[in-house]
Amino acid sequence: MKHTYILAVCLLLGLSASAKKLTPAQQLINRLAQLRTRGTMMGQQDALFYGTTWKWEYGRSDMKDVCGDHPAVLGCDLSGIERNRPDNIDGVPFDKMREQMVDFAKQGGIITLSWHVDNPANDSNAWNVQVPAVASVLPGGKNHDKMMQWIDRTIDYIKTLKTADGQLIPVIYRPWHEMSGGWFWWGAKHCTTKEFKQLYHMVVKRFRRAQVTNVVWSYSPGADANDTPERFFSFYPGDKYVDLLGFDCYQYGTSQEFIATCQRELKIMDDYASRHHKLYAVTEAGYRNTPDAHWFTTVLRASFRGFTPCYVLLWRNAWDIKEENFGPAPEKSCADDFRQLHADPTLLFLKDMR
Repeated sequence: MKHTYILAVCLLLGLSASAKKLTPAQQLINRLAQLRTRGTMMGQQDALFYGTTWKWEYGRSDMKDVCGDHPAVLGCDLSGIERNRPDNIDGVPFDKMREQMVDFAKQGGIITLSWHVDNPANDSNAWNVQVPAVASVLPGGKNHDKMMQWIDRTIDYIKTLKTADGQLIPVIYRPWHEMSGGWFWWGAKHCTTKEFKQLYHMVVKRFRRAQVTNVVWSYSPGADANDTPERFFSFYPGDKYVDLLGFDCYQYGTSQEFIATCQRELKIMDDYASRHHKLYAVTEAGYRNTPDAHWFTTVLRASFRGFTPCYVLLWRNAWDIKEENFGPAPEKSCADDFRQLHADPTLLFLKDMR
């Protein structure tokens, strides 16, 4: 009996020591898997920085104004950090962003980062596809050194995401998103699948050489109504480089078309994730201005029914562009409907993360 007790204690100590060796990224992966057993987290881009009628009011979000709770997942964008700009593409100061991310993580929230990086071939924005760029930033290309410097600046910033006692805050990072479309300079119309994979590998390897331990890597093509596993994974950089699968999907046509597209994409991801031990999420979603007053409960909720993505991230509620809002807000006709969504116990918000 005494030997059995000693062995049990040793095993527990061993497990405890093993857990302490996990990187912040590995800890977040484990936490996401655990949270997924409870439900799907609701998120929104830039939720804490501004809303449809306000900006820079600490502790506020349009979602909280509607239902009394912040999203569980906060989306942020690093565009501009590569050029040493003080603000990102949406005018959010990087110092304010850091402050809010640290506080949000302290409350139990999850952070995901995108990077609408400028076109290095002509120093224009991410949507400027007039000058091909992907081949030029790969090793041997004329813009390779510039891109390495830009990547290093994202690394330097992500390394500053720390708690007061110096602990790194883990984040989900999804560079080169929506690569299956042609609207970004890294998109399908502007590079081969081989070149894209090299681009993705290049970023991950740069982070690893810099010993960045707080990044969970995400792969997220744009949704396609007729998607197949072959198309979805045509740009996939490989399991060694991706932790979380995702897709970006917005309603442009009918509600039925949106639901069907999401269900198709989720089936593709769920099948792969179960066999390859990956997580998956709806990495961007929304219906511009949400003209359907019951969209959240009857369309968005139905779009992932039968599946449990880690999270669903609604796009931003811009304060300065009236036609650029995708989440709830007090003045919108969908506010009551979102309050009903918030009451769904299988959907997690910030208060559920503590």
